[in-house]
Amino acid sequence: MNHHDNLLGIPKFSLAERERRWKQVRRLMARDDLDALFVPPNTGLFDMFQANARYLTGLGGNHCMIAAVFPREGEVTAISSPDVDKQIWLERQDWVTDIRNVSRGWGFTGEAVERLKELGHIKRLGVTGLSGNTRYPEGVTSHGTVERLRAMLPEVELVNANALMEEARFVKSSEEIEFLRAGVVLVERAIEVMAAESRPGVPENVVYAHMISSIVEGGGELPSMILWSAGWPQPPSNSYLPTRRPLRQGDIILPEIEARWGGYVAQNTQPLSIGRAPAEYHEMFALQQEAVRICYDMLRPGERLGAIADRINGLGNKEFDCRILMHGRGLGDDSPLAVYGVRDETMANWVMEESSAFIIKPVVWNKDRSLRVCWGDTVVCTAVGAQRLGKRPATIIETEKFSDEFIATI
Repeated sequence: MNHHDNLLGIPKFSLAERERRWKQVRRLMARDDLDALFVPPNTGLFDMFQANARYLTGLGGNHCMIAAVFPREGEVTAISSPDVDKQIWLERQDWVTDIRNVSRGWGFTGEAVERLKELGHIKRLGVTGLSGNTRYPEGVTSHGTVERLRAMLPEVELVNANALMEEARFVKSSEEIEFLRAGVVLVERAIEVMAAESRPGVPENVVYAHMISSIVEGGGELPSMILWSAGWPQPPSNSYLPTRRPLRQGDIILPEIEARWGGYVAQNTQPLSIGRAPAEYHEMFALQQEAVRICYDMLRPGERLGAIADRINGLGNKEFDCRILMHGRGLGDDSPLAVYGVRDETMANWVMEESSAFIIKPVVWNKDRSLRVCWGDTVVCTAVGAQRLGKRPATIIETEKFSDEFIATI
């Protein structure tokens, strides 16, 4: 259920949800013999790399830098950038009361070390982001942070805790799933805006801006990722920004649209054609939907990601190629990840569990790669396969019929 502050209207989780998370993380810390965790700040990749800090504290959003010191026993501490007063955070959440602002220079490590010394008896310190991140396997924690920790805590062993936090965050509670569902509502709202406003002569960036605006107006957070692709011939990939080019009759728009509700990132991938899409595109979409149905059927507890990838990547035929594209959904940088295939044995052998959440969006190309189609929704793993969180039909949106003149050109 969505908890809201009556005055501010900010999505909030219950204290029971906090206790569930903290108990789970501390169980894993005991298993790995860690006395405390330090989660450094990193707002990279649309705030994805802030996921662990927000998961443990509830603080963050719109690139605000938050770190956390999470002891196996004792009070949890959040460390905030210096430009947000503690009172603001106390009004927005009720999970953490020990909130400390960094002082001059925006240095987080010194504040964390001070708290760790207050706790005392720290022998093994888990640090997130040292390596093995889902979308940045080299790690996202800075060299300077690690060097300062080593210099200021010479007797403490630093341990990479990235896998621990991925394990803790993988299975979602009912409250987390409801936050994802609320995010899907915002995504589908943005799709309605795209369908209504994508017309010849309207600049790409205007449609994009109104989609973002609809998400924020609906209570969603920034950053809100929309990977954009628009044109004819179809661009070879998405881009991170739209152009100011006026849309034209016959353009194919293929965006990946995300919305954040209380930090939880829902996604939908929705193809749109300004006018009737070419017959070949509909044929490709039919194969893509077959791949979606197979993924949905296979997304059951006990299944391995590698097996799903192998099944989807074998669907190609003499006309079209099909590749897996699916990854975890949650607060950001969620494992596992399969982009056209799996990158290593860890991802290949990742076992699905009930109530884990994904975006499933296989991609189909024609043989010369001049056309591609992708449709997908945020789903939850259940005993009987994937459960969609969205409600929109799986279709190619066709905004209007082609003119006879345009049909003659294709």
